[in-house]
Amino acid sequence: MNNIKKLIRFILIYGIARTLFKVFGRLRINFIKLPSFKIKDVGLIGCGQFGFATIGFFISKKSKHTFIRAYDVDKKNQQSFENFYLIKKETASFMSIINDIEVNYVYIASNHFSHTEYALSAIKNNKIVYIEKPISVNYQQFKSLVNSIKKNNAEIYAGYNRPFSKAVLDLKKNINNFPNKPFSLSYFISGHLLESEHWYRDVQEGTRICGNVGHWLDLTVHILTWRKLPNSLNISISYSDLNEIDDNISITITTEYNDIISIMLTSRSEPFEGINETINIQYNNTIAKIDDFRKMIIWQDEKLIKKSYWPKDVGHYKAILQPFNTDKYKRNWSEVENSTLLMLFITDMVSNKEANKKFKFDKEWEELNK
Repeated sequence: MNNIKKLIRFILIYGIARTLFKVFGRLRINFIKLPSFKIKDVGLIGCGQFGFATIGFFISKKSKHTFIRAYDVDKKNQQSFENFYLIKKETASFMSIINDIEVNYVYIASNHFSHTEYALSAIKNNKIVYIEKPISVNYQQFKSLVNSIKKNNAEIYAGYNRPFSKAVLDLKKNINNFPNKPFSLSYFISGHLLESEHWYRDVQEGTRICGNVGHWLDLTVHILTWRKLPNSLNISISYSDLNEIDDNISITITTEYNDIISIMLTSRSEPFEGINETINIQYNNTIAKIDDFRKMIIWQDEKLIKKSYWPKDVGHYKAILQPFNTDKYKRNWSEVENSTLLMLFITDMVSNKEANKKFKFDKEWEELNK
């Protein structure tokens, strides 16, 4: 009964087509075939639920391109993906994708620690690269990636999708101009309930800071850049349980421009409809509330704006299709690098159970470039 209720609820949130892809990804239904007359030039590394149901959905349904190769260390995931997306080529290793001259685009959706390694190989072979978040999980990886991108003048995109959501795009349009005023941002995130042994929590994988919190750090960097990104940040972290340092935590950031940002990630139970987010923003004469990327209210003095978004739009459509729509949707890569640097700094704070620390972009970049 709960599964039926969930199916109905997801259809009401995401629409029939997207919900079916989520179901197919969970059940790995192989008898359903997806015929395609599109350009077959996309290789996917990582055929898990996200690669199957999200990247797979938007590329196959919303672009002129489709998959020619796929690879996963889990061969059942790889085979079910190949069967569903009618991939004929046998792919024994990720290098089969990297070395294939018919592959123009490499999408990376594997475990977090492997993202940089795959990206470096793809960049070296002149592929257009899309990396799901995070792009790196430690400073050594990040330094190698930054240097490789510069050296090869690589065309690269990241899976931080929230800046591409309709609510965030609408908010920016409605603010319109950005005087030198401070931002107040508050995020409350009810995340998935993860067991203590879940791979997201592995220090090597960057913990939930890289796996989850990085999304809202990236959105924060994006929003602050509308005005001007501050250099100096004071970071405070409150831990509800020092035996579970990367969950049920609150991160507060203040800046030299008097910005104040609060990010609370909590997962006391599994949210029935999936991850749920509330974002509150105040800037100059604008007050805004984004409710789970399904609704937004904006108050500007006497002006009241109400918007609804169906299907729910957290920005996956525009983010995933960046490589094919560079004239319309292309993220400023420096924002992604800055948010990654901040994320790695906070990841280290959490791993060391630190409560307060000062972060400076110029100092951190200087250290990274030594």
